Amino acid sequence: MPVAHLNGIDINYEVHGAGTPLVLTHGYSATLEMWREQVPAFSAKYRLVIYDSRGHGTTTAPADMNAYGLARDYVADKLALMDHLGIERAYVGGLSMGGMIAQEFALQHSGRVKALLLFDTGPGMSAMAQNPERMAQFTKMREMMQTVARTKGMSAIIDAMRNSPMALSPAATGAAVPEAALRHIENMKRMSVDGYLGGSKSIRDWGGSLERLHQITAPTLVLVGEQDHLLAASRAIHSKITGSRFVLLRNSGHGTNIWRSSAFIEETLEFLAAVDAGQPVDGEFVVP
Repeated sequence: MPVAHLNGIDINYEVHGAGTPLVLTHGYSATLEMWREQVPAFSAKYRLVIYDSRGHGTTTAPADMNAYGLARDYVADKLALMDHLGIERAYVGGLSMGGMIAQEFALQHSGRVKALLLFDTGPGMSAMAQNPERMAQFTKMREMMQTVARTKGMSAIIDAMRNSPMALSPAATGAAVPEAALRHIENMKRMSVDGYLGGSKSIRDWGGSLERLHQITAPTLVLVGEQDHLLAASRAIHSKITGSRFVLLRNSGHGTNIWRSSAFIEETLEFLAAVDAGQPVDGEFVVP
């Protein structure tokens, strides 16, 4: 895999296909492997760029926790990689934490965004704070995970995540957990503790986008799973971005590209085809 030395770190990335660039950022504690099932379909129509964000995969994980600013460092890395690859304007997106980075990127660099794809994400902790019960659950889990990481290492994190309803929500309904979801959890064993804690810190410290989302004018897709803990947060994003498209995937938890890969691909490509054709993309849709 190619590596680019940018912003003082080595960024691991892949490029597949040709055409309009489609630059995607994975979620917290994941890697570019998260997109593996989507690579064939997306790269058949677009120049797909996927990469390990700082602290994740084989990209550098700085020991300095101050090097993990979502609006500063993670956005700067995405911009630097696009510049490195000669990409002036792209379809820009991400899932969960990657979607937060994509939002901030679109707000800071609107001219570089042809369309915005926001998967299973939210506009920051302020939006989640409107649901005290969910906020308390998230805070408790995050603090527990941080303590475990510092004292017992990443293998202990894996054991905790196997029993996390927020990580594997559809399992409670009897749905089989996709192999890709189990693979992601096991892959976390190789994540550095610095990257794990730094990524968490960046989400916690991010000021959020809720009060600025109205500034986004690029065609926007907001796609989320029915059982995702960020469902309400995704609806809040949709309500703030004029003309955005909201898609709800039934029988899916957090990580729609893993739980419902075929539907995820179909809805994303349909949205991008509409953008390619200059057609309106607004509306709300439910996918059984």
